[in-house]
Amino acid sequence: MSQILLLVEQKENRRLLLEWLAVYYEVLLPNYTENIDEILPFNQSFDLGIIDGLALKRHWQWIAAQKQAEDPLCLPFLLITSRSDVGMATRFIWQTIDDLIIAPIEKIELQARVEILLRARQLSLTLKLSHDQLDRSLQTAKELNDMKTSLLYMIAHDVRNPLNFIIGTTQVLARYKSKLSDDRTQELLDKTQVAAKSIDQLLDDVLLLGRSESGKIAFCLLQLDLTKFCNELVLEFQSSLNLKAQADAVKLIFVNHSPSAMACLEASLLRRILSNLLSNAIKYSPANTEVVLELKVTENEVIFSVSDAGIGIPLADQERLFDSFYRAKNVGIIPGTGLGLSIVKKCVDLHGGEIALSSEEGVGSTFTVTLPIAQFEAEQLSPATP
Repeated sequence: MSQILLLVEQKENRRLLLEWLAVYYEVLLPNYTENIDEILPFNQSFDLGIIDGLALKRHWQWIAAQKQAEDPLCLPFLLITSRSDVGMATRFIWQTIDDLIIAPIEKIELQARVEILLRARQLSLTLKLSHDQLDRSLQTAKELNDMKTSLLYMIAHDVRNPLNFIIGTTQVLARYKSKLSDDRTQELLDKTQVAAKSIDQLLDDVLLLGRSESGKIAFCLLQLDLTKFCNELVLEFQSSLNLKAQADAVKLIFVNHSPSAMACLEASLLRRILSNLLSNAIKYSPANTEVVLELKVTENEVIFSVSDAGIGIPLADQERLFDSFYRAKNVGIIPGTGLGLSIVKKCVDLHGGEIALSSEEGVGSTFTVTLPIAQFEAEQLSPATP
């Protein structure tokens, strides 16, 4: 219901107006006192003000201030005045008044003018709402555009190094293959494969992020031997580490607290979770330190933890660490897209699990992932989403 402020000092007119208007609107009255100058300020919001000549003369500055405060919204004021007083009120009308009605007042004319002014008020509210929504849409579009730009820059940056390595290695093999030993040739081929896999992993992460945003990730539960799963993953990472110079080596350790570790999980998503956590732990760890993957299986859940003695994560960055493209302030020149932990969080959420972080800057980090064990039933083997 529209709210009308009745700022009329003539008592009989105020009584009649209140009686007429209260049928259709909520009428607001200031606290009239013996001292008429004390009726304002009036701090309650309203949609239309109806005033008479005396109130306009006394309070035109307050009325002008209310209209200014509502700008760009329309806050209309209707002046009730006698024909002889129109000239007196003219110097105030242009700054404060949107319409006037000449006394004696006809009830039908009053209602028509009130409805027209309230319609102008409602139109201005609608226009402002549309304007605010457009501003939010433009801001969202700008943020998406900035995100796409960041993504393209990060992808280009992260692809360039392994791609340059692949190009350089293939040129070496093409020119000097006959002069290289079999061991040296195999070493170059292995490193090329690792570089190609890093590009493939980055593109897979980008595609997975897109599918997760659109709700199109296939979710197929399988009974997994987690001991075998983790051992194979660790061996794969360790093989990659062995290709690096000895001074850069990080030792990868798997600790299994549950020798009989069978559970029904989504294999591809679990691989994403552990691969990204291990990759990050290795990337941010200094040489000759250890990265530890631990596995524990209980009756209802599987618990994985990945610990390192790396650079750690500042407390101020930990709240946003799982946001896409967000990277902690202390990463320095270490390359990365800021997608890894976002991918991990989405994969954990799809399992209905939880991820926790314990980290201290300069000491290291431990990520703990807890996944519920699903019941191995036939209907769970089909994708949950198309």
